[in-house]
Amino acid sequence: MKYFVVFLCALFISTVSASPLKPDGDKAQRQTTAALPIPLQYFGLHIHRADAGTAWPNVPFGSWRLWDAYVGWAQLEPKQGAWDFARLDRYVAIAKLTKVDILLPLAMTPNWASARPDEPSPYKPGNAAEPLRLDDWTNYVATVGLRYKGKITHFEVWNEPSDKSHYSGSIEALVRMACEAKRVLKGIDPSIQIVSPASAGGGKHIEYLDRFLAAGGKDCVDVVAHHFYVFKTSPETLVPLIRQVREVMKKNGVADKPLWNTETGWWIANGDGTPDHPMVAKGGWKKLALEKESGDYLERAFVLARAEGVERFYWYAWDNRYGLGMIEPTSGAPKPMVESWRKLVETLRGATQLQCFNKDRNWRCTFVRSDGTPDLLDWVAN
Repeated sequence: MKYFVVFLCALFISTVSASPLKPDGDKAQRQTTAALPIPLQYFGLHIHRADAGTAWPNVPFGSWRLWDAYVGWAQLEPKQGAWDFARLDRYVAIAKLTKVDILLPLAMTPNWASARPDEPSPYKPGNAAEPLRLDDWTNYVATVGLRYKGKITHFEVWNEPSDKSHYSGSIEALVRMACEAKRVLKGIDPSIQIVSPASAGGGKHIEYLDRFLAAGGKDCVDVVAHHFYVFKTSPETLVPLIRQVREVMKKNGVADKPLWNTETGWWIANGDGTPDHPMVAKGGWKKLALEKESGDYLERAFVLARAEGVERFYWYAWDNRYGLGMIEPTSGAPKPMVESWRKLVETLRGATQLQCFNKDRNWRCTFVRSDGTPDLLDWVAN
């Protein structure tokens, strides 16, 4: 992707031969967000092992989602009443020092509390099931909320519930958990924000969000989240997915709530000889070349999502070992896309008036930098 500095805003807008993206969904909300200054919190990361071997990222970012970071309910309370907060305490201390906002998913029922303790899951048996007793969930939420009052203000209820391997319970049970989390956490600190369960994949993930909101979930969340994975295609296919989610939000009366993309990534080639995870290849993920393609995809994804009014975008993941990481699994050396991240944040942080246009495969996004200089990005989609 090339960066162009343009000195007259009217000039570069008038010379764009492409047509603006047709504004579907809630146009006003999308355009309002895209016009506002882009905060550092928009640029989010997943970091799996920040206290166990992964050096803190030397790039600017403002948000950190603690999924696959070994601080789910099953890790925090492996036995009833026996809590282990050592790792999460370290994460919270790191976040305070670096001024990074934590998003903590509330998920992964421990075996002892699970409605189906012997049921397989990608983690340990029983982790994908809802708790057998809502009181155990309430105690978990209250214990975490009280311990980190004033330190964690964003909590996400569950992870990818549209995927049976991550959540095997009913939507009704999920709504009860979300509403109970809201009641408990708002009672501890009214400023806490409840983020909806983020669906992903499987072909019916947007339908799942619709059902969750319609079943009462819309009344118990402050932020609507989704996982906008388009791992077999290019970033431009994010646009129709985001608009479909906005239509569902509008249908359920929550078009005015913030929309977050709490997980997205692509298969990025490892350069140090570490084998990629066989499931990534088997699943048909598009493998990005290290040198240029990975950086291009990152830039295009962040710009297009913001133009569609997405308020946070969490990249998965900084230190993933199986082909999705931004650093080399063995050495920890940064892959070339890390420099693309740095340049992107430097360019877009504080930028306003972001708009994107396209004509067939030709794309252009215009914006005004934080210093008032008009600028644009353009590319040909692949």
